[in-house]
Amino acid sequence: FLFPLWKAMIWATLPGIVLSVCFMANTQINHLTDMCAHASDSTNFYKHQIVTAQNFGNGSLFCYYFSGGLNYQIEHHLFPNINHCHLPELAKGVKRICKKHGVPYNHAAGYRDAMKRHAAHTLEMEKKPVIE
Repeated sequence: FLFPLWKAMIWATLPGIVLSVCFMANTQINHLTDMCAHASDSTNFYKHQIVTAQNFGNGSLFCYYFSGGLNYQIEHHLFPNINHCHLPELAKGVKRICKKHGVPYNHAAGYRDAMKRHAAHTLEMEKKPVIE
């Protein structure tokens, strides 16, 4: 059984392209928004991980499965060696601790909201800075 070269090229490249687009979409909306693209002055590693990430669609099975658990990006950065199946439970405690210490816990309602925030930030970044 032999594929023609053109079919082999398609099947060799298309899955990688689709996976790359999905990965980029799921990671960029978690970091490149107005609320988390600009790191705070804090030297605290954990606070930095929280304020430079954004969760989205917490509680949504679609967001959870389609992103492979990356919709819990804050917890993923705090606990990189923990399997993503535990991140929803960890999120409850992380939210509570953030609230207690006044650390912003960035969260978008779902994919649409996260994409909208990312697009707004990207459009803002294309503007020429005003030098005073």
